Amino acid sequence: MTSRSCARDAAQEIEAGIAYEGPEGIAVHHLVGDRRGENDDALLRAAEFVGEAPCLLHRANGVLGQPLLPYIELLGEQAADALLLIDDGGSDPRRLRLVPQPLPSELAGDAPAMPPGFAGVCLLGAGALARLPNPERSAQLHDFAALAEQLARDGGRTEVRMVRKWRHFAGDALDLLDMNRMMLDTLDGEAIATNGNNFEGPILIHPTARVTSSVIVGPVMIGADALISDSYIGPHTSIAERVRIEGAELERSIVLADASVMHVGGRLVASIVGRQARIFRDFSMPRALRLQVGDGDEVALC
Repeated sequence: MTSRSCARDAAQEIEAGIAYEGPEGIAVHHLVGDRRGENDDALLRAAEFVGEAPCLLHRANGVLGQPLLPYIELLGEQAADALLLIDDGGSDPRRLRLVPQPLPSELAGDAPAMPPGFAGVCLLGAGALARLPNPERSAQLHDFAALAEQLARDGGRTEVRMVRKWRHFAGDALDLLDMNRMMLDTLDGEAIATNGNNFEGPILIHPTARVTSSVIVGPVMIGADALISDSYIGPHTSIAERVRIEGAELERSIVLADASVMHVGGRLVASIVGRQARIFRDFSMPRALRLQVGDGDEVALC
């Protein structure tokens, strides 16, 4: 459950993704909040749904590029009330204001000068979330350190573990590209080249996607119902569902759902193409650059 209410269209995408990649038969429940409501808080509402069960809190504006299952198993083995994941970017769990507890051996060492940083993931043991939320403390639930600190004050047991692959989106397009690169680096499968294609490296192509007469160098991910023809798709590129790419070259880029890139006269590098966006080369005369750029967008002409 994210720290904000889940938009209805995003919930549908999440559910479809879990159904495709998750365990068979898993049931998905989501809460859709009204963003207009001043007191609407998805986490408080989720506490009612979770009840006494253990749960995992994951912020929507970040991604952890390593498996969570070992931490979930660790939480069960040690019967902790909270397990905080600490970003290794100069962090030191000994500086947390928690009830003193022994640190794992892998966290021992000299204390760095900078304050600790937290990954946007927190695991709570059975009943921990139900004991915390109320209208007066709802803001605290979005601060994982404060949440764990409150549990410790109430006599709960807290644990910390270091992670090395947490990426946070701070509003810059480069953040998204970095997160995309990190996740694509986890791919280990290789697609079988057909239809005159040349494939190299780890490539994941949805069964409903169609790729013809193209060169693809992984890691690359291509979503459902995408159409790629006569194109080059370079490393660290993610192509979402129903995207159409013809006669184009892309590398280290993200193309979101229902977008199209058609016969561009150069290679797109480190680019993000939004939903339903169209990038194409117009061969009509007179020749000129014609752009439609939204507020705050950037276009680099190289």
